Amino acid sequence: MYTRIITFFCIGSLRDRWYQTTTSSTTKQQLIRDLQDKHTAFGICEENLQLNEFSPNISYKPDPCRPIKGQITPEEWYAFSKYNKDRAEKEMYESVRLRESIFHTMGQSGADLESQGKASEYALRKRLHELERALKELEWQKKQTEEEILSNENDIDRLEKAIRDKEPMIKLAMTRQENRHNRPGMDLVRDEVSYGLCDEIQQLKAEKRALEDQLKQAKHAWNILQQQLHRIEDEIAVKSNSIMLEKRALETRRRLNTEITPSTETDRNQQLLNMDSSGLRPILQSIY
Repeated sequence: MYTRIITFFCIGSLRDRWYQTTTSSTTKQQLIRDLQDKHTAFGICEENLQLNEFSPNISYKPDPCRPIKGQITPEEWYAFSKYNKDRAEKEMYESVRLRESIFHTMGQSGADLESQGKASEYALRKRLHELERALKELEWQKKQTEEEILSNENDIDRLEKAIRDKEPMIKLAMTRQENRHNRPGMDLVRDEVSYGLCDEIQQLKAEKRALEDQLKQAKHAWNILQQQLHRIEDEIAVKSNSIMLEKRALETRRRLNTEITPSTETDRNQQLLNMDSSGLRPILQSIY
Protein backbone atom coordinates (compact mmCIF):
# COMPACT_ATOMS: atom_id res chain seq x y z
CA MET A 1 0.00 0.00 0.00
CA TYR A 2 2.78 2.41 0.93
CA THR A 3 4.59 1.54 -2.30
CA ARG A 4 1.48 2.50 -4.24
CA ILE A 5 1.30 5.81 -2.37
CA ILE A 6 4.94 6.56 -3.15
CA THR A 7 4.46 5.57 -6.80
CA PHE A 8 1.36 7.74 -7.06
CA PHE A 9 3.27 10.64 -5.54
CA CYS A 10 6.17 10.20 -7.98
CA ILE A 11 3.90 10.03 -11.03
CA GLY A 12 1.81 12.98 -9.88
CA SER A 13 4.86 15.10 -9.09
CA LEU A 14 6.52 14.32 -12.41
CA ARG A 15 3.29 15.12 -14.24
CA ASP A 16 3.03 18.45 -12.43
CA ARG A 17 6.70 19.16 -13.08
CA TRP A 18 6.34 18.33 -16.79
CA TYR A 19 3.40 20.72 -17.06
CA GLN A 20 5.29 23.43 -15.17
CA THR A 21 8.39 22.95 -17.33
CA THR A 22 6.33 23.23 -20.51
CA THR A 23 4.62 26.39 -19.27
CA SER A 24 7.89 27.92 -18.09
CA SER A 25 9.54 27.12 -21.43
CA THR A 26 6.75 28.89 -23.31
CA THR A 27 7.07 31.90 -21.03
CA LYS A 28 10.85 31.90 -21.46
CA GLN A 29 10.56 31.95 -25.26
CA GLN A 30 8.11 34.86 -25.06
CA LEU A 31 10.52 36.74 -22.79
CA ILE A 32 13.44 36.03 -25.14
CA ARG A 33 11.49 37.42 -28.09
CA ASP A 34 10.49 40.48 -26.07
CA LEU A 35 14.08 41.05 -24.92
CA GLN A 36 15.37 40.68 -28.47
CA ASP A 37 12.88 43.31 -29.64
CA LYS A 38 13.87 45.61 -26.81
CA HIS A 39 17.59 45.15 -27.57
CA THR A 40 16.85 46.05 -31.20
CA ALA A 41 14.88 49.12 -30.12
CA PHE A 42 17.65 50.06 -27.71
CA GLY A 43 20.19 49.79 -30.51
CA ILE A 44 18.09 52.14 -32.66
CA CYS A 45 17.87 54.61 -29.77
CA GLU A 46 21.65 54.45 -29.27
CA GLU A 47 22.18 55.02 -32.99
CA ASN A 48 19.85 58.04 -32.92
CA LEU A 49 21.61 59.35 -29.82
CA GLN A 50 24.93 59.29 -31.65
CA LEU A 51 23.55 61.25 -34.61
CA ASN A 52 24.13 65.00 -34.82
CA GLU A 53 23.87 67.70 -37.46
CA PHE A 54 27.32 66.77 -38.77
CA SER A 55 26.63 63.07 -39.23
CA PRO A 56 27.24 61.91 -42.83
CA ASN A 57 24.24 59.58 -42.94
CA ILE A 58 21.45 62.09 -42.20
CA SER A 59 19.06 63.21 -44.94
CA TYR A 60 15.57 64.42 -45.67
CA LYS A 61 12.94 61.69 -45.29
CA PRO A 62 9.55 61.55 -47.03
CA ASP A 63 6.82 62.16 -44.44
CA PRO A 64 8.68 60.85 -41.35
CA CYS A 65 5.70 61.69 -39.11
CA ARG A 66 3.31 59.39 -40.96
CA PRO A 67 1.47 56.74 -38.93
CA ILE A 68 3.18 53.35 -39.16
CA LYS A 69 1.21 50.14 -39.32
CA GLY A 70 1.68 48.19 -36.13
CA GLN A 71 2.53 51.18 -33.95
CA ILE A 72 1.14 51.00 -30.43
CA THR A 73 0.65 53.48 -27.61
CA PRO A 74 3.04 53.78 -24.66
CA GLU A 75 0.26 52.40 -22.49
CA GLU A 76 -0.03 49.31 -24.68
CA TRP A 77 3.76 48.87 -24.65
CA TYR A 78 3.84 49.16 -20.86
CA ALA A 79 0.92 46.77 -20.46
CA PHE A 80 2.58 44.20 -22.75
CA SER A 81 5.93 44.45 -20.96
CA LYS A 82 4.25 44.27 -17.55
CA TYR A 83 2.24 41.24 -18.65
CA ASN A 84 5.40 39.41 -19.73
CA LYS A 85 7.16 40.35 -16.49
CA ASP A 86 4.22 39.36 -14.29
CA ARG A 87 3.75 36.13 -16.20
CA ALA A 88 7.42 35.22 -15.83
CA GLU A 89 7.40 36.03 -12.12
CA LYS A 90 4.26 33.95 -11.68
CA GLU A 91 5.83 30.99 -13.47
CA MET A 92 9.01 31.38 -11.43
CA TYR A 93 6.96 31.47 -8.25
CA GLU A 94 4.95 28.42 -9.29
CA SER A 95 8.12 26.56 -10.25
CA VAL A 96 9.79 27.33 -6.93
CA ARG A 97 6.60 26.51 -5.06
CA LEU A 98 6.25 23.19 -6.87
CA ARG A 99 9.91 22.33 -6.34
CA GLU A 100 9.76 23.14 -2.65
CA SER A 101 6.51 21.21 -2.35
CA ILE A 102 8.10 18.16 -4.00
CA PHE A 103 11.22 18.21 -1.85
CA HIS A 104 9.16 18.87 1.27
CA THR A 105 6.99 15.84 0.57
CA MET A 106 10.09 13.79 -0.25
CA GLY A 107 11.59 14.85 3.06
CA GLN A 108 8.45 13.83 4.95
CA SER A 109 8.31 10.46 3.18
CA GLY A 110 11.97 9.83 3.85
CA ALA A 111 11.57 10.80 7.51
CA ASP A 112 8.97 8.03 7.91
CA LEU A 113 11.54 5.47 6.71
CA GLU A 114 14.76 6.90 8.14
CA SER A 115 16.15 7.58 11.57
CA GLN A 116 16.17 10.95 13.30
CA GLY A 117 19.75 11.35 12.19
CA LYS A 118 18.73 11.14 8.51
CA ALA A 119 15.98 13.69 9.13
CA SER A 120 18.52 16.03 10.73
CA GLU A 121 20.87 15.54 7.79
CA TYR A 122 18.06 16.43 5.40
CA ALA A 123 17.40 19.61 7.42
CA LEU A 124 21.09 20.49 7.15
CA ARG A 125 21.05 19.89 3.40
CA LYS A 126 17.95 22.02 3.00
CA ARG A 127 19.51 24.79 5.05
CA LEU A 128 22.69 24.58 3.00
CA HIS A 129 20.68 24.75 -0.21
CA GLU A 130 18.85 27.85 1.04
CA LEU A 131 22.12 29.49 2.03
CA GLU A 132 23.74 28.73 -1.33
CA ARG A 133 20.69 30.01 -3.16
CA ALA A 134 20.75 33.16 -1.00
CA LEU A 135 24.48 33.53 -1.72
CA LYS A 136 23.88 33.27 -5.47
CA GLU A 137 21.14 35.89 -5.17
CA LEU A 138 23.50 38.20 -3.28
CA GLU A 139 26.25 37.65 -5.86
CA TRP A 140 23.74 38.50 -8.58
CA GLN A 141 22.73 41.63 -6.66
CA LYS A 142 26.39 42.55 -6.28
CA LYS A 143 26.97 42.18 -10.01
CA GLN A 144 23.88 44.26 -10.79
CA THR A 145 24.94 46.94 -8.30
CA GLU A 146 28.46 47.08 -9.74
CA GLU A 147 26.99 47.46 -13.21
CA GLU A 148 24.72 50.24 -11.96
CA ILE A 149 27.69 51.96 -10.34
CA LEU A 150 29.64 51.74 -13.59
CA SER A 151 26.66 53.13 -15.51
CA ASN A 152 26.27 55.88 -12.91
CA GLU A 153 29.95 56.78 -13.20
CA ASN A 154 29.57 56.98 -16.97
CA ASP A 155 26.60 59.30 -16.46
CA ILE A 156 28.66 61.47 -14.11
CA ASP A 157 31.49 61.68 -16.67
CA ARG A 158 28.97 62.53 -19.40
CA LEU A 159 27.35 65.26 -17.29
CA GLU A 160 30.70 66.74 -16.28
CA LYS A 161 31.75 66.84 -19.93
CA ALA A 162 28.44 68.42 -20.92
CA ILE A 163 28.94 71.11 -18.27
CA ARG A 164 32.47 71.77 -19.50
CA ASP A 165 31.20 71.99 -23.07
CA LYS A 166 28.61 74.59 -22.06
CA GLU A 167 31.18 76.94 -20.57
CA PRO A 168 32.91 78.02 -23.82
CA MET A 169 29.50 78.44 -25.47
CA ILE A 170 28.39 80.75 -22.63
CA LYS A 171 31.68 82.65 -22.82
CA LEU A 172 31.26 83.03 -26.58
CA ALA A 173 27.74 84.44 -26.31
CA MET A 174 28.75 86.78 -23.48
CA THR A 175 31.83 88.00 -25.38
CA ARG A 176 29.80 88.67 -28.51
CA GLN A 177 27.26 90.65 -26.52
CA GLU A 178 29.95 92.58 -24.65
CA ASN A 179 31.79 93.39 -27.89
CA ARG A 180 28.58 94.82 -29.36
CA HIS A 181 28.46 97.28 -26.43
CA ASN A 182 31.55 98.95 -27.92
CA ARG A 183 29.72 100.11 -31.05
CA PRO A 184 30.06 103.91 -31.32
CA GLY A 185 27.39 106.58 -31.40
CA MET A 186 24.05 105.83 -32.95
CA ASP A 187 25.24 102.35 -33.93
CA LEU A 188 24.86 101.28 -30.31
CA VAL A 189 21.44 99.82 -31.05
CA ARG A 190 19.67 97.32 -28.82
CA ASP A 191 18.48 95.35 -31.82
CA GLU A 192 17.20 91.82 -32.41
CA VAL A 193 20.76 90.50 -32.30
CA SER A 194 21.21 91.91 -28.79
CA TYR A 195 17.97 90.36 -27.60
CA GLY A 196 18.89 87.10 -29.28
CA LEU A 197 22.28 86.99 -27.58
CA CYS A 198 20.69 87.73 -24.21
CA ASP A 199 18.18 84.93 -24.74
CA GLU A 200 20.99 82.60 -25.79
CA ILE A 201 23.02 83.47 -22.68
CA GLN A 202 20.05 82.88 -20.37
CA GLN A 203 19.19 79.61 -22.08
CA LEU A 204 22.77 78.32 -21.91
CA LYS A 205 23.04 79.27 -18.23
CA ALA A 206 19.73 77.53 -17.49
CA GLU A 207 20.92 74.41 -19.33
CA LYS A 208 24.16 74.47 -17.34
CA ARG A 209 22.24 74.76 -14.05
CA ALA A 210 20.02 71.84 -15.08
CA LEU A 211 23.10 69.76 -15.88
CA GLU A 212 24.64 70.68 -12.52
CA ASP A 213 21.44 69.58 -10.74
CA GLN A 214 21.53 66.27 -12.63
CA LEU A 215 25.19 65.85 -11.72
CA LYS A 216 24.38 66.42 -8.05
CA GLN A 217 21.61 63.81 -8.20
CA ALA A 218 23.90 61.36 -10.01
CA LYS A 219 26.61 61.73 -7.35
CA HIS A 220 24.02 61.25 -4.62
CA ALA A 221 22.82 58.07 -6.34
CA TRP A 222 26.45 56.92 -6.63
CA ASN A 223 26.92 57.29 -2.87
CA ILE A 224 23.76 55.28 -2.20
CA LEU A 225 24.91 52.53 -4.60
CA GLN A 226 28.29 52.39 -2.88
CA GLN A 227 26.59 51.96 0.50
CA GLN A 228 24.37 49.26 -0.97
CA LEU A 229 27.39 47.47 -2.44
CA HIS A 230 29.19 47.48 0.93
CA ARG A 231 26.07 46.07 2.60
CA ILE A 232 25.80 43.29 0.00
CA GLU A 233 29.49 42.43 0.37
CA ASP A 234 29.05 42.18 4.15
CA GLU A 235 26.06 39.87 3.68
CA ILE A 236 28.03 37.74 1.21
CA ALA A 237 30.80 37.34 3.79
CA VAL A 238 28.26 36.28 6.43
CA LYS A 239 26.54 33.82 4.05
CA SER A 240 29.87 32.34 2.92
CA ASN A 241 30.89 31.75 6.52
CA SER A 242 27.50 30.16 7.28
CA ILE A 243 27.85 27.84 4.27
CA MET A 244 31.30 26.77 5.46
CA LEU A 245 29.91 25.94 8.92
CA GLU A 246 26.93 24.04 7.46
CA LYS A 247 29.21 21.97 5.21
CA ARG A 248 31.46 21.21 8.16
CA ALA A 249 28.47 20.08 10.23
CA LEU A 250 27.19 17.92 7.36
CA GLU A 251 30.58 16.30 6.86
CA THR A 252 30.80 15.61 10.62
CA ARG A 253 27.41 13.86 10.52
CA ARG A 254 28.54 11.75 7.56
CA ARG A 255 31.55 10.52 9.49
CA LEU A 256 29.45 9.78 12.56
CA ASN A 257 26.68 7.96 10.70
CA THR A 258 27.38 4.33 9.82
CA GLU A 259 25.83 3.11 6.62
CA ILE A 260 23.76 -0.02 7.36
CA THR A 261 23.59 -2.54 4.54
CA PRO A 262 20.18 -4.26 4.31
CA SER A 263 20.49 -7.90 5.26
CA THR A 264 16.95 -9.11 4.57
CA GLU A 265 14.48 -8.78 1.72
CA THR A 266 12.33 -6.57 3.90
CA ASP A 267 15.27 -4.24 4.58
CA ARG A 268 16.13 -4.10 0.90
CA ASN A 269 12.54 -3.26 -0.01
CA GLN A 270 12.48 -0.60 2.65
CA GLN A 271 15.66 0.95 1.24
CA LEU A 272 14.16 0.97 -2.24
CA LEU A 273 11.30 3.05 -0.85
CA ASN A 274 13.73 5.73 0.28
CA MET A 275 13.15 8.84 -1.85
CA ASP A 276 16.83 9.66 -2.25
CA SER A 277 17.53 6.11 -3.56
CA SER A 278 14.44 5.78 -5.72
CA GLY A 279 15.86 7.88 -8.54
CA LEU A 280 13.25 10.64 -8.15
CA ARG A 281 15.72 13.23 -6.92
CA PRO A 282 18.13 12.80 -9.90
CA ILE A 283 15.16 13.04 -12.27
CA LEU A 284 13.95 16.24 -10.61
CA GLN A 285 17.46 17.65 -10.56
CA SER A 286 17.87 16.95 -14.27
CA ILE A 287 14.62 18.78 -14.92
CA TYR A 288 15.75 21.79 -12.92
